[in-house]
Amino acid sequence: MTASGARRGSAPGGVGWRTWVAGRALPLVFWSLLVAAGGMALRSQLAQLIREGPSRGPLLELANGLLTVAFCAMVMAAYLTRSRAGTPARGFRESVFPMLIFLAGPAGVLLLQVLGMPRRFDLAAPALLVALGGLVMSLWALWHLRRSFSILAEVRGAVTTGPYRFVRHPLYLGEGLTLLGLCLKLGTLAALALWTTVSSLQLMRARIEEEKLSRELSDYDAYRKRTRFILPGLY
Repeated sequence: MTASGARRGSAPGGVGWRTWVAGRALPLVFWSLLVAAGGMALRSQLAQLIREGPSRGPLLELANGLLTVAFCAMVMAAYLTRSRAGTPARGFRESVFPMLIFLAGPAGVLLLQVLGMPRRFDLAAPALLVALGGLVMSLWALWHLRRSFSILAEVRGAVTTGPYRFVRHPLYLGEGLTLLGLCLKLGTLAALALWTTVSSLQLMRARIEEEKLSRELSDYDAYRKRTRFILPGLY
């Protein structure tokens, strides 16, 4: 094997196999499955819309489905093109905790749907609008994040363009709004409790990331001073 060749036990690009599988292969499989499932759901929604005629509810559902698939596809693209982490995630707080929080929202919504609790309130249309706004925000943030995207607390450089000019965590803001819309659509107190819990843990996750970025990036504290945490106009 020449000096320019890959070392034994390494994946393409000289990255260890374990790192490559966990950091690229498995996420790509996961997000590919989500894109496929979303595409099948869109096909069903579109067929129903054609069969029954357009109305506000189904149109909002279709728009949310389209943006959800677009978001998943953009995450796939980010995993394919993102730069290597300058400082990888270490320990429970930086590796396991962020992944648990990432999975908690979708898993909680799915569980509540399976349980089929009776609705306490009916806000289907406003809920879809909130979710739609959250997806738009998430796509805007992810477009600017792209090569620096990560679920774990890793350092790839600070992003300060697009919505990151105004708040430091616009992607979490968008995800929080999307989850709020889904929980309002369920119309139960348990769903609202889920949103409150996941959102609180998401804020903890953001603080963990900021601690690491402040340690690793010399210019991050200056960026923190000139932008808000997660909501424009609120400290």
